[in-house]
Amino acid sequence: MKFWKKKVAMLLFLILLILPISVTVYGEDTVTETEISVDPEQLTGEQANSLIRAVVKHLEIYGRYEEIDKAGLYQTALNKLVTDNPILYHTALKAMLESVDEHSEYYTAEEAEVLWQNVSGEITTGIGVTIEFTEKYGAVVASVIPDTPADRAGIRVGDVLISADGVSLLGLKSETILSMIRGEAGTTVVVEVERGGATISFTMVREPLIGTSVEYEIFEEEDNKAMLIRVYGFLSNTAEKFKDALNEAKKNKIENLIIDLRDNGGGLLDQAIAMADCFVPEGEIITTEDQKVQLFNKVYKGSKGKKEKYNIVLLMNEYSASASEVFGAALRENELAIIVGTQSYGKGTIQTISNLQTGGAIKYTMGFYLTPKGNNINKIGLTPDILAENSKVKMDPEHFGKFGYDTVYQEGDKDSEVLIAKQILDFFGLYRGELNEEYDRDLYYAVYAFQEQMNLYPYGVLDLTTQLQLRNQLGISEMVHDDQLNEAFAYFDMAVPGNGQE
Repeated sequence: MKFWKKKVAMLLFLILLILPISVTVYGEDTVTETEISVDPEQLTGEQANSLIRAVVKHLEIYGRYEEIDKAGLYQTALNKLVTDNPILYHTALKAMLESVDEHSEYYTAEEAEVLWQNVSGEITTGIGVTIEFTEKYGAVVASVIPDTPADRAGIRVGDVLISADGVSLLGLKSETILSMIRGEAGTTVVVEVERGGATISFTMVREPLIGTSVEYEIFEEEDNKAMLIRVYGFLSNTAEKFKDALNEAKKNKIENLIIDLRDNGGGLLDQAIAMADCFVPEGEIITTEDQKVQLFNKVYKGSKGKKEKYNIVLLMNEYSASASEVFGAALRENELAIIVGTQSYGKGTIQTISNLQTGGAIKYTMGFYLTPKGNNINKIGLTPDILAENSKVKMDPEHFGKFGYDTVYQEGDKDSEVLIAKQILDFFGLYRGELNEEYDRDLYYAVYAFQEQMNLYPYGVLDLTTQLQLRNQLGISEMVHDDQLNEAFAYFDMAVPGNGQE
């Protein structure tokens, strides 16, 4: 009996998948035995979907009842599957949200916890990166928080995330990736990225992170002053930290501001609005939410209160996205600032997060944001008032000095060649400590990270092979001249400190 049931099932599969019509039978169903080409017990996902689509199409055309339709059939199938296997709701919700666009996601309870930590600015543990998704590359690094493991290891904005501890990250969503990168403080994670066609591996020790989203510095040249404010991301405390910077500017009687939004992938919309409200006059539009139902549209305007007058230059590049563009457009279109740099990313969609009873959450696109003049810049971006691209020059392999290649250095040693190593590794973005002749713990980690990247034996000792590799890598490297920052300071008739080099 079991043999004949299997034969009948396979035959029905063949008939439904291939024949445009079925054989009409009366009373007991009958079938004609024929050769079987596909085993139903070993269907691939593609074959299973083809079968379901064929059955749906067949029933739509030949089923007698008027209420039969594709949407109803799929809904009934989904209801049955989830009723019989409740755990499948994870799969169903994940598929639903990901079908909306690249920014919509479903989160399990564990992933939702990471999500809220990521946007809250609270203390967490990890390596110090935020992630953005692109249609072309998938998960890329949107920002690197200063003085974190990722920053010290040399991870850069634009790096494509490939794996964590040997587990592929391709096809996974942001909070799933972040949950794999994060972990207990003091534990190690190995992250692989793709950069310029090459795969690079970074070994980092996780540590407690505090959301450092704003840093500022005051520059003075004769009687001229300017404050450079770097905004790395829009967390729940960003507007507050930004206002602290403005209070310091007021205290020092500074009217010239350079607000650096380069490599800032965005974050919380309300923080961008609160920052813009520090400058936009009362009643003037900051941004507008354009939603499907016009009744839900919101217009954000400048609030009441005294607002200091500033001369403002905004620095933006191709990685300035989302909330960065909201802030940039608000200031530029209200004639409060000019933009220097390159075309911004062009993410003009707004996502909202809703909690579920299970502890999970969904994030979905609820609308577009419009600039004060009503422009939708999604997939377009903001065009700078002054186009400026950073230039590069070839490095001299002995720019920082020469190694003698006759001494091996390790932690605790002191020598002028130790300083050369520190300067080179600082140039590579791997060393973040003091530039002196002491072989300290920071240099140990930097040498270890460099050895990892070069596929050398990683043990934190500056041996002769590592010294030679440092020289060789420096010789094929390029120094970036920050011409964008140069242009910003020049706007205020000031020379950029350090000649604008990175």
